[in-house]
Amino acid sequence: MSGTDREPRPVHPELRGRIPLRAASYAVITRPAAGATGLEVLLQLRSGTPFMDGWWACGAAGHVEDAGSASAALRREVREELGVDVVRATPLTTVHRGCLVGTIEQRADFFFHVTEISGEPRLAEPDKAADLRWYPLDELPERVVPHERLVLDALAAATSGGPAVPAVLELGFEQHLTLVAAVGANRAIGVEGGMPWHLPEDLRHFKEVTTGGVMVMGRRTWDSIGRALPGRRTVVVTSDLAWSAPGAEVAHSLPEALLVAGDREVFVVGGGEIYAQTIEVASALEITHVEASPQAEVFFPPIDPDVWVEVRRAPREGMTFVRYERRDRGEV
Repeated sequence: MSGTDREPRPVHPELRGRIPLRAASYAVITRPAAGATGLEVLLQLRSGTPFMDGWWACGAAGHVEDAGSASAALRREVREELGVDVVRATPLTTVHRGCLVGTIEQRADFFFHVTEISGEPRLAEPDKAADLRWYPLDELPERVVPHERLVLDALAAATSGGPAVPAVLELGFEQHLTLVAAVGANRAIGVEGGMPWHLPEDLRHFKEVTTGGVMVMGRRTWDSIGRALPGRRTVVVTSDLAWSAPGAEVAHSLPEALLVAGDREVFVVGGGEIYAQTIEVASALEITHVEASPQAEVFFPPIDPDVWVEVRRAPREGMTFVRYERRDRGEV
């Protein structure tokens, strides 16, 4: 479980008070490794869906539906996705997932360790997965859906003599967002698919702020940069299910991008729509205030002085670097 002395992160108004958790069941299907010690786990490669395409996931998973039980959802999904029945399964852990945006992204995921099934599994829903493979539990592929990897890594540690899998795991609650932008006096940030200026000193500042971190950006921001920047992970949000680019980690929604980015400080670097979706739940702003008011098509959201307090200022010729932090991180 998570534990931190950091100040509380902002909470969106839609997420205040009591909120429902969307429940799902996951089948962690294992077998003894052939000719070796340890376990193999069955994974499917997601494809043709709007969520985590191109990532490996548990052999079967799905929502708890029609006021049914988690175990009933497990049996249904294994039968529908793999064409087999669950013979033996035990509860493994529950993952409580939070997300800074989206009421439906607050989730309770029930993981079951399935150690016996009725036959040979197959891809019974080929429109939702491109491959089905057994992997050594301690040698997973690089791209495993993050909350599922959390469970699989815990199971691998437990089966090799480490601590038992915790009854509850948490994910998403240590993530904090910092918005990074160069903003004109009229709040201008973009024109004709690019920035309305070329400021080498601001580019150096951007590099200093973001190097070593994870950036989330929209597709048009990626196109304006034209490549992956060294020393940083780049998660690109796009609605194009077929899009890919070297160095880009692709997400098809903002909640998916935040899941991929992980529990850490995440730098949101554009464009205007993503800034608008995240400023209400950001913890900090790194703003280059540019002393110009160019014509523009894209604008940064207003920085409300009742919400944001300036904590650092560094004047430069024609611009000023300012860091803002939220006055009360627990309120929005």
